Amino acid sequence: MRKQTLWKAIPLTTAILLTLSGCGGTPSQSQSNQSMTEDTTSISPGKQPSSSTTVKDGAESEPSIGDDLHPRLSDGNEVMKAIRKELNMENVVLPSSFPLAKGRYVGAVITKNTPDDLYVNFYSTGQPLSLNDPSLKKSDLEISWLASYEVKTDANPNSTDIFPETDLQNIPKDMNVDLGHGIRGLAEGAAGSQYLTWQEGRWTLQIRSRSEDQMNNSGIAKKMVEYLESHRLPAPKDKGLFHVQYANGGDQVRVTTSWQDGKRLHQLKTDQIPLDALRMVVSVK
Repeated sequence: MRKQTLWKAIPLTTAILLTLSGCGGTPSQSQSNQSMTEDTTSISPGKQPSSSTTVKDGAESEPSIGDDLHPRLSDGNEVMKAIRKELNMENVVLPSSFPLAKGRYVGAVITKNTPDDLYVNFYSTGQPLSLNDPSLKKSDLEISWLASYEVKTDANPNSTDIFPETDLQNIPKDMNVDLGHGIRGLAEGAAGSQYLTWQEGRWTLQIRSRSEDQMNNSGIAKKMVEYLESHRLPAPKDKGLFHVQYANGGDQVRVTTSWQDGKRLHQLKTDQIPLDALRMVVSVK
């Protein structure tokens, strides 16, 4: 996974980067520099059936809470199995691990479900809920958004709007950052932002923060590199991008992970700290 892929050298532009992610979430700057949270629920995927039962063509179901047809799902494995039973898309993969505090549960709402497009929102809940439970669509202090996961068929999944091209083979000495394990990063600044970019196999990883916040981008990147020494990201056919963007002040972060698989484009978004975001992505199977 250490072999880098040579891409055509085209400078990164702020305009392209801004399209990759937004701002939001609650993790603090100190959280961003720490290791993976201890309370994390791992979920193994269930068997995938070939057809959907109740949610079709993007329609959202409105089940009764905890009735016989829509039981409360207290186990993460049950949530994944329930999602798979509803899907119209064939051979789909899903995230199977989420950062959950003790006593919290995974909730899920399918908002798009066609043979070509899938969109699921995942939540941290204070009690077991059914799939597509109506309470997940309402504002509730006991419910917090964990991540969204989207799979869509794209005629041009190699678009540079999603995967900006860059050359990390010949990094200038004054911009070269040692991230450990033989990985070298490119540190650069533009338009009031600082960027740290590196490659791992067919994946490009990048951290963006405001220059005035003086975020420890290299420290965050080193923890990510260390984590990926023992964990594998999904294997993209050609390209994958893990993009971390901190909002002004560094207290909020949005992580957008995109990878191409044939004509399918996978994208996971979260406001969790980068290491927890990595854990969700590596669990996709």
